Amino acid sequence: MPANKRKAEILGMPFGTACYKLRKLLLFSLAQKLGENVCFRCGKMILTVDAFTIDHKEAWQNKGAEYFWEISNVAFSHARCNLPTGMVRREIVNGTLWCSKCKLFLDISRFYNDKKQRTGYSLTCKECNNAKRRKVKARGDCLHCGAKRGTKPFRVTHNICLSCAKRINTRALKQRKLVKRLDQPSTFSKAIQ
Repeated sequence: MPANKRKAEILGMPFGTACYKLRKLLLFSLAQKLGENVCFRCGKMILTVDAFTIDHKEAWQNKGAEYFWEISNVAFSHARCNLPTGMVRREIVNGTLWCSKCKLFLDISRFYNDKKQRTGYSLTCKECNNAKRRKVKARGDCLHCGAKRGTKPFRVTHNICLSCAKRINTRALKQRKLVKRLDQPSTFSKAIQ
């Protein structure tokens, strides 16, 4: 048995992952002892090793690889504060939330509820959602073949022409029939029993 595989079985994780976690724990412990466990971005104390990350003060990608290794450009920060340039973490702050379309913090009452999102609210505000719906409805193109409304008969409630709707329904019906056939025992298997 290879040595790393045996180590992974003992540790319950890949050996490389365990080494990374150990180095991070050691670095966090040293930063605490030296009083350096302060977030460069927000100025608050970093209290847990899970929130502890190494951060570059200034983006190094445009300046070259040597700027990546420059110690004076490296600091510690919270994981939640260490985001790529231009990104905004969607958090509810004083009853406001970031709209990814408007690029503004708006009152949470201006967002639809969305259980799939971490915050419990949709990514865009109600105005942006409604504008997108109006634009799609006003355009009226078929979502499948791109036919303009008026050139073909359309379904009343959807942006889809009748020929595409019929094709989709036929395909779905065939799939349902196939599933039913697979679920039912064949005549050959009945004869064997």
